[in-house]
Amino acid sequence: MSFLCEVFPPDAGQRSLTAGACAAVSDDEAVLLEILRAEVALALWLRPVPAGWSRLTDPLLETAPFRAAAEDAPEAAVDALMAALGLPVPLDLAVDMTQLARVFAAISGRSRVRLRLDGVTHDACRRFHCDAVGLRLLCTYRGVGTQWTMCGPDCTTPHQAPACSVALLKGSRHEPPPPPGCLHRSPPVSRLPENRRARLLLCIDEPGIFA
Repeated sequence: MSFLCEVFPPDAGQRSLTAGACAAVSDDEAVLLEILRAEVALALWLRPVPAGWSRLTDPLLETAPFRAAAEDAPEAAVDALMAALGLPVPLDLAVDMTQLARVFAAISGRSRVRLRLDGVTHDACRRFHCDAVGLRLLCTYRGVGTQWTMCGPDCTTPHQAPACSVALLKGSRHEPPPPPGCLHRSPPVSRLPENRRARLLLCIDEPGIFA
């Protein structure tokens, strides 16, 4: 498992001894458990885009903009989300949302989760920020991925999560409070050609979060 600290990079296999935030990044799903370490503010699982993914999700992406949300146990939340959406959802996408909801529930220690599926066609959260949540999972199924940085709100060269990768982020309401320094934002898409602006974004929060 690889480990990245953006403040003072630690030696391989060692923990950072600084007070700043660290990001754990790997192509191994187990990297998401690194978010349980006090110094880790972001855990990023780099997973490949499934074969045929564009073909499967194009019909849904073409209906953007849209938003649907639901809160319940993982399986029930996905069912309620699809009902609220009122649009055909590919089976593979529904299965993946369910799996990610289960992972989030297990790591957060919650029996219920809040799911939100957005079809985004504009610059959403333009400023780098830390969410007012405990834990948040973000997965951009289609389009340009979430940008993140350890270099402050004026960063001009942020990292960008690839499509279908899974990011777990600590928010300002996390207990214990997360180390400072890790910020993220929605990628600016208004400067892109119109046919490349749409994004399909899954957001999973702890119950009771409506941000």
